[in-house]
Amino acid sequence: MKRLFIHCWVVILALITGCSVSTPFKWVNGELQKKTIGAIENDQVLVAITHANIDPDKRDLFNAGAYRVLDSLPSQPGLLGYSVRRQLFGDEVWTATVWLDEESMLRFVQSPAHVQAVRESRSAVRNIQYTRLLIKRSDLPLSWDVLLKSSDPQHKETKLDSK
Repeated sequence: MKRLFIHCWVVILALITGCSVSTPFKWVNGELQKKTIGAIENDQVLVAITHANIDPDKRDLFNAGAYRVLDSLPSQPGLLGYSVRRQLFGDEVWTATVWLDEESMLRFVQSPAHVQAVRESRSAVRNIQYTRLLIKRSDLPLSWDVLLKSSDPQHKETKLDSK
C-alpha cells in the first residue's frame, strides 16, 4: 500500500511540474477586432516570443522587473497585443508580443522600462531564447500551442505559414 501511495505521488508531481498557465492575449484596444488592427488580409505583423529559464532563488527579482514591463506594454506605440505564460511549479516563462512592425518592437526593447528591467533582473535569468515570426494579421490570435511549436529550437522557419 505504501508503494502505491508513493507511486501515485510521483505521478502527480510529474504531471504538476509540467503544467503551465498563460494569460489570454490582451489587445491594446481591449479586444481583438480584425477591422481594428487592419483590414488588409495580407498585411503582416511581427510576433516576438521570449522563452527564459529563471533561477528559482531569484524569482522575486525577475518578477519585479517583469511586472513593470507588463505595466508599460499598453502604452508602447505599435503594440497590438501580448500574453505571458509560466510553469506553475517550474522555472520557465514565456512572453508573446504582437507588433505592427520590427521598428515598433525595437523601440520597446530600448524603452526605459525594458532596459531597466533587463539590467536589474539579468542575474535571475539562467538562459533566454528569442523567436520572431512574421504572420498575417488575419491569423491572429495565435494559440500558445502554435507559439510554443514555432519557438522550438527545432523549428527552422521564421515565417509562419497561413492555414
